[in-house]
Amino acid sequence: MNDRARVLADAAERVALWNEFRTDDFQDRVARLVNEARESWRGSDGDLPKRGTDDIFDALMRLAEESGASPLAVRDVCAAALRAAEDAARAA
Repeated sequence: MNDRARVLADAAERVALWNEFRTDDFQDRVARLVNEARESWRGSDGDLPKRGTDDIFDALMRLAEESGASPLAVRDVCAAALRAAEDAARAA
């Protein structure tokens, strides 16, 4: 598994676990996690990929975007992120 796919898979697994036992700071924790993880996508020019140009980056960002949704919706976003990570790892 390449590094970015691994970062996405780790983030999705962690968010899925936190989603099972949501605390009051769930959204903040997810936002911090995603902000740290997205640094793996920062290019040599210091920029992050534009939305729609990198499927696994988009999947990572959706974790934070959907963190305020219902637990079922967050579960589905985590599952989609894990599938995206697996697809990226197979393609590498």
